[in-house]
Amino acid sequence: MEIGSVFFKNPEAFWLLLLLPGLVFWHWRSLTKQKFTIKFPALHIAKKAQKSWMLYVRRWLVILRWAGLVLLIVALARPQSREHTEKTSTEGVDIMLVLDVSGSMNFLDMLSTTEKAKLGMMNADKMYRSGEFKKYTRLGYAKRVIEDFILRRPDDRLGLSVFASTAYTQCPLTTDHGVLVDILRAVNDSTIDGSSTAIGDGLMDALLRLRDSKVESKVVVLLTDGANNAGQIQPERAADVARALGIKVYTIGMGKNSGSFMWFQQNPFTGELSWTDMPIPPGESVDEELLQQMAELTGGQFYRAHNAKQLEEIYATIDQLEKTEIQSWSYTRYGEKFPPWLLWGAILVLIEVLLMNTRFTRVP
Repeated sequence: MEIGSVFFKNPEAFWLLLLLPGLVFWHWRSLTKQKFTIKFPALHIAKKAQKSWMLYVRRWLVILRWAGLVLLIVALARPQSREHTEKTSTEGVDIMLVLDVSGSMNFLDMLSTTEKAKLGMMNADKMYRSGEFKKYTRLGYAKRVIEDFILRRPDDRLGLSVFASTAYTQCPLTTDHGVLVDILRAVNDSTIDGSSTAIGDGLMDALLRLRDSKVESKVVVLLTDGANNAGQIQPERAADVARALGIKVYTIGMGKNSGSFMWFQQNPFTGELSWTDMPIPPGESVDEELLQQMAELTGGQFYRAHNAKQLEEIYATIDQLEKTEIQSWSYTRYGEKFPPWLLWGAILVLIEVLLMNTRFTRVP
């Protein structure tokens, strides 16, 4: 039983408090029925006697006894203080996020029907000059989904590598996710030469960051919208290295393989920009077979995202698959608080007994 910050070990003792009303009633009845006789040699002497204030005080000295009994009952219930300590041990996951920033990541082909209609009504020239259109590109959607993924994993170390014609680390493994998110938001198509795609270099850059990690679970989440056509390391070779290091690789293919995407066309006379549909170049399609092979080789999985909703679901799935293991221990230390209650209860009862048998003794 707990009242406020005090825990009572034996709360059943409080049932004794139900006896107090009976004791009070019994004492009141005994006072009303008491009759005393004193023999005086002359009645006129008795008539001159006056009631002393001590008589009134004596009647209520019993309150000390009742109060003492209440305190003793509380002491019997054993009030205690509790100090609760919880120790948590977290075995986190080290995750390197690998992001393709090649030129094709600027394609506007991830739009829903509503978003495409909304974008088509906006001033194309203004959207291009302000760069606002970039939040609707493949890269724009990828950055927002990856940011949400980062914020859902507060107990893990995460890092970011980007690649296009080459690859390099934007942010090493860190638990400062605020800094990581700021770096991610700053990534754009001008970060690296985006004329080609070096998937193998991108994966290898991430593996170098994870190589010396001491945690048991190490993961790479690689997102690309194309096929490997540049770099010094072949993707299959990088996947072999990942397997040797015990690092799991999840691969994500993003964007459409065919069809069209929204883009800008310029009026040759006025120079003003407007919207148009452009065909997706055949060489810009996702190499699904390669990404599937890389994932299977390392014990990971390959995912395909044709729109923003599918991309969100993929990262949510990976978040569930790579859960952080947390072990916790709870300790509760009790401190006994009954001695003061016992002491003051005994003192009140003792005072009442002493007064009733000394200063307030009754004669006869």
